[in-house]
Amino acid sequence: MRKLIAGIAALFSFKSSVAAQELQSPPKQINYRGGLVVFALPGAWVEEYEPEGGGVFYAPGDDTGTLRLDVITAKSPHPVTSADSASVLLKTGDSDVESLPTGAAIAKHVSREVDRGTPITIYWWSVASVVEPDHVRIASFSYSILSSQEQSKRTALDLSFLEQSIRDIRFSPILGK
Repeated sequence: MRKLIAGIAALFSFKSSVAAQELQSPPKQINYRGGLVVFALPGAWVEEYEPEGGGVFYAPGDDTGTLRLDVITAKSPHPVTSADSASVLLKTGDSDVESLPTGAAIAKHVSREVDRGTPITIYWWSVASVVEPDHVRIASFSYSILSSQEQSKRTALDLSFLEQSIRDIRFSPILGK
């Protein structure tokens, strides 16, 4: 019985160390749509892109979280500057908006839903950046996990990495990208 318990404990320890190693491996730079948006992900994560836009990123393995990214670029009816980034997110309905040192602004929230009978938790980030003189870009990230994994060490590690990476996001200053 002790060997069985030790084996189970070793298995859980192995899974936690695999998640930690994934995050400790050198991160890779994601140049989404040719550099429209640049951010980092753990080196082992898989990248998939939709032909018409949108990206999906995830760690290999079963029951890992899924990060999705979509970016929109919109023309403002009036001139805008980086000081307007926060107001852009406020106008989209986000209420808790923070200005970033880069001139961009970030808003985030968490939702809990049911997908095909399974409870899931989705972490959302919206990052707005101005392309002067009259365009705005909004990068919308969502990270979906099984709700049963909310308190896991892997989720905590992933969320910590993603939060920092999204805060460090860089947008192309060129409208054509």
